[in-house]
Amino acid sequence: MKKILFLTLAAVLAFMPAQLDARKHKYPNGDQYDGEWKNKAPNGMGVMIYANGEIYSGYWTNGIKNGLGTMRFLSGDEYLGNWVDDKISGEGKMTYANKDYYEGNWVDNKQHGEGSMTYADGSTYVGGWAAGLYDGKGVREYPNKDRYEGGWAAGKQHGEGVMTYATGASYEGGWEAGEPSGEGKMIYVDGNIYTGKWQNGRHFGVGEFYNKELNRYLEGTWNDTDVSGKGFVRFGNDPVGALTLMGEWLEGGLFMSSFGMGGKTYLGTVLPLTGDGITGPCLATGKVVWEDGTVADGKWGQDITLANCLYTDMVTGRVHYSIGGRTFDGDVKDGKENNGTLTISIPGKFSFSGELKSGEPHGIYVGDVKASPFTDFDLSQWDEVQGADIGRIEGKDGLSGVYRDSLFTVRGMLKAGVPDGEVYMEYSAADSLSMNSSWRDGKITEGKGFLDTVPFSLTATEDGRVQVDLENGERCSFLFSTPFALLTDIRVKVAEQRALREKLAAEMQKMAEAQQAEQPAAAE
Repeated sequence: MKKILFLTLAAVLAFMPAQLDARKHKYPNGDQYDGEWKNKAPNGMGVMIYANGEIYSGYWTNGIKNGLGTMRFLSGDEYLGNWVDDKISGEGKMTYANKDYYEGNWVDNKQHGEGSMTYADGSTYVGGWAAGLYDGKGVREYPNKDRYEGGWAAGKQHGEGVMTYATGASYEGGWEAGEPSGEGKMIYVDGNIYTGKWQNGRHFGVGEFYNKELNRYLEGTWNDTDVSGKGFVRFGNDPVGALTLMGEWLEGGLFMSSFGMGGKTYLGTVLPLTGDGITGPCLATGKVVWEDGTVADGKWGQDITLANCLYTDMVTGRVHYSIGGRTFDGDVKDGKENNGTLTISIPGKFSFSGELKSGEPHGIYVGDVKASPFTDFDLSQWDEVQGADIGRIEGKDGLSGVYRDSLFTVRGMLKAGVPDGEVYMEYSAADSLSMNSSWRDGKITEGKGFLDTVPFSLTATEDGRVQVDLENGERCSFLFSTPFALLTDIRVKVAEQRALREKLAAEMQKMAEAQQAEQPAAAE
C-alpha cells in the first residue's frame, strides 16, 4: 500500500503544472512558490523552492504543508510521505544522505509508531518507534550479524528479548537500558550457560552457572564472576544420580560443604572446579572423619579428593587417630606428626604416652612397661619417663625417669634400674613425706626433706645404715634395704620411734602418778 501511495504522489506531482491553474509567488526572503493559490497563500498542490535550496512538492493548506508531499532537505535527506501542519506525520519514507532509509509512521518530524530502518551498512530495524527512537517490540539486525528481537525503550533494549550473537552465543531474558537485567539465560560460545539474575549486563543475584568442559553446575549469589552465599555444586547433568554438594560459597572460589563418601565424612571447604565428581572434588581445608575413628582437620594437599585422602595428605592441621596400637592427637606438618601426644601400646609388652615436639619426642613420657629387657622403643629420647615398671628400663646413657605406684614416686636419674645422682622421692598417704637426695650406684649418701611439715636430714653410714634427724628432735636409724623402699622405711621407723616415745612417756606418767598417790599414805 505504501508503494502505491508514493507512486501515486510522485505521478501527481510530476504532472501538476500542466493540470492546475498555478500561481507563482516570490517571497521577500527569497523563497519561491509555484502552485495552487487561495486566500493569498498556497492551497492545494504546489512546489516551494526555499532560499536555502530545499524543495517541497506536495499539498498545502493556507501556506502550511498538509497531506502528501516530498521534501528535499539541505542536508541531502529526501522525504516522501504525509505531512500535518508543516511537520512530517503519518506514513512516509525518508532516504538519508548517508544512504540509510526509513519507511513507516511519523509524528512531528520523528519516527513514531511502526516502521523499518535500513542502514547503509546493511543492518536493519523493524518494529515500534517513539519520538525517533526504537520503542516497543522490534527486531534489530546489526552490522556484525548479531540479531535482537524483543522489547525496546528510548532506543535501547528493554523488557523481554532474545539476542543471538554472530559468535554463536545467545541471551534470552530481561533487558534494561540496553543491558541484560532481571531474569535471563546466556549460552556462551564455549557452551557454558548462566541462568539467573542479571544487572547492567553482569551476573548479579541468585543464578546457576554450567561449566560445559567440566560438566559441572554451580549455584549461588553472583556478582559478575564472583559467587557467594548459599548454593550447590553438581558434578554432572543427572540431578538425581550425580554428586551434589549443598553448602555456602566463600571468598577465593571455595565452597563450604559437608558430605560422605567411601566410609569417610567431610566438613569444610572444597575446590568445586576440581575433582572428577566420582571420588569428589579436591579438598581445601576442613575435617575428615574415617570409619575407624580417625579425624583430620586442616589444610589439604593439591588434588586430594575425599575418596582417596589420608591424613598424611594434609599440609598442615590437626589429627587424631588410633590404629594398630598407635594413637596420636596433635598437629601435622607436611603430612607428618609434628606436635602432640603419642601413645603406643603393644599388648603384653608396654603402653606408653608422651609428647612430640617438631616431630621429635619431648617432655615426659608416661607408661607401664610389662616386659624386660625393653628394646622396641628408645625411651632415652624423652626428657623424662614415668611408669610403674620404669626401673627396669635403660636408655642409651641412663634414663631420667620416675618410678611410681599408687602412693610412691621416685624421680631422677635411673641407671641399671636404680637411682643414680640427684633424685627426688615422694610418698603420699595420711602424712606427707618427700626428700631430695644424692645417690651413687643405688646407694644413698645424703638427703633433706619433709615429714608432714617437719624438716629432716638424712645421712648414710659406711656400714649400710641411714640416720634420720627431724628438726623437732626426733631421730631414727635403720639398715638400708632397697632404693624404692627407703621412704617407706623412713615413714615406718619414724612412726615406730614416735610410738615407742609415746609408750615410754605414758609409762613415766603412770609411774609419777603412782608416786604421788603413795606420798600422802606414808605421811599418815
